[in-house]
Amino acid sequence: MNVEFVEHLKTQWMAMIDALEDPLVLIDQEYNIRRQNLAYVEKAANPNHLDLREFKGKKCFEEFAGRNAPCPDCKVHKSNKDKLRSSWISRQIFEGRDLEVRVLPNVDGDNDDSLIVVHYRDVTQQRALQESLARADKLGALGKLAGGVAHEINSPLAGIMAFAQMALREMKPEDPHRDDMKEIEAAAQKCKVIVEGLLGFARQDAPESVEVYDLVDSVQSTLRLARVMVLKERIDLRMNLPEKQIFIEGSKGRIAQVLLNLVTNAIYAMRDGGGELEITVDESDDKVTLTVRDSGNGIPKENLKRIFDPFFTTKAVGEGTGLGLAISYSIVTQHRGKIQVESALGVGTTFTVELPKAHQFGQPGGS
Repeated sequence: MNVEFVEHLKTQWMAMIDALEDPLVLIDQEYNIRRQNLAYVEKAANPNHLDLREFKGKKCFEEFAGRNAPCPDCKVHKSNKDKLRSSWISRQIFEGRDLEVRVLPNVDGDNDDSLIVVHYRDVTQQRALQESLARADKLGALGKLAGGVAHEINSPLAGIMAFAQMALREMKPEDPHRDDMKEIEAAAQKCKVIVEGLLGFARQDAPESVEVYDLVDSVQSTLRLARVMVLKERIDLRMNLPEKQIFIEGSKGRIAQVLLNLVTNAIYAMRDGGGELEITVDESDDKVTLTVRDSGNGIPKENLKRIFDPFFTTKAVGEGTGLGLAISYSIVTQHRGKIQVESALGVGTTFTVELPKAHQFGQPGGS
């Protein structure tokens, strides 16, 4: 086989490898880069090199991950030692990204300088979709259960409240049991709120009262309801709303309920200390984005995945049912939208709601 033919084959193989969208690298046992494809250079944390050849001999964790030492979850050495292929999900290479790392060790046989192939695949969106589908399945099952439980509780609860109110009307003010009866009525009222929340959460069907309406006007109306709480907690309310109308399609009352839930939670996160509450409405070609940002305590990282689960709450006992965000998630999903959360302790929390814009023909005045 002549040298010219070998070089031609090498060029073809490199062209095929460079066509891959996933980063691919060949390293030695000291993490030194021997070869890499174009995607590895383009997606590196330190893309300061103008030429592919400038990566050669550099440490992979320095040039690709932008670290001073190997990633803590790196299994390259173990895989090479065991002479076994391995794969794992790493969140330590790039912040906010999930990378599936696959390792093929010992590509040069058993010599002391055997090389290792490392393949990276970004699975952030895939994992987010899997989590979203799993959450939707779980919420659907819980919704059916919650609806059944709520209906079973409703009848005896209505009886308790009715008899407690009748007894209170007949009791004299000096009756020693009057305060006890008031406690019974208050407890029944609290149970009623929880049952209504359960029924609201159980309604997983698409909204029945669908209308095309101006989201900007709806946000302004809803915030007027929360203004008293905002003033009471010494919170600075900032609204970044467009001057023009932005139309969406769905249940005006349910979307207002979502906003009120998010605003109430934000106010709770800033209680006693004040802070800044920022409401923003923005639009793109096909969607509307509603953002609620607070400067409160923030949510611990371990709680973020559970924040939309029914009955999960970070509030003190008796201060929340843990249904507000679960109901909000359900409502947004019913409207073919998405709701996401980002938070940092001591910095604050941002909830982002994305909803599809109303079709042009459905807007008031449209043809």
